[in-house]
Amino acid sequence: MLTVPELSPQVLYIEPVAEPGYLCRAVHTDGVIYCSKTSEKWIDDTLVYFYSSSIKVKRQNVKLIHNVHRLQPIIIDEKYQFVFFPLHSCKYKNPFFVNLHQLIDFKMVNGKLVIIFIDGREVETDYDYNFAKKQYEKTLFILDRSVKNQKALRRYFKDREG
Repeated sequence: MLTVPELSPQVLYIEPVAEPGYLCRAVHTDGVIYCSKTSEKWIDDTLVYFYSSSIKVKRQNVKLIHNVHRLQPIIIDEKYQFVFFPLHSCKYKNPFFVNLHQLIDFKMVNGKLVIIFIDGREVETDYDYNFAKKQYEKTLFILDRSVKNQKALRRYFKDREG
């Protein structure tokens, strides 16, 4: 039986919720999935089960390779540009995460941050616009460097074999 992760590249964002029995929900291009875990635990469980990694390892890599120590993006899969980045810190490990692959842009409307996704959906939030832009740029930079490092490693080992 083929198992498919609930957190896939089709997720637009993961947000904390205040509903009985649930801590967060993932909004997909075609629906919503609720979860009783925090957003970070949900991402961690997905990484462990489907990608043989963990959120701790992903963060250590970003810290060591890219020298980013706070509010790090979580690179799930470089090939599909499947990267979650937080829009705020949360001591309960349940921040609002945006999927880079599904994001188009941010804009300010009446003092609120509006997130625009590729399916045309616009989500209004109370998060800081400038911080969101910085997180977006940091995530693009880290993803770009990660992809380039992967290509360089593959080329290095291919040249050594030949």
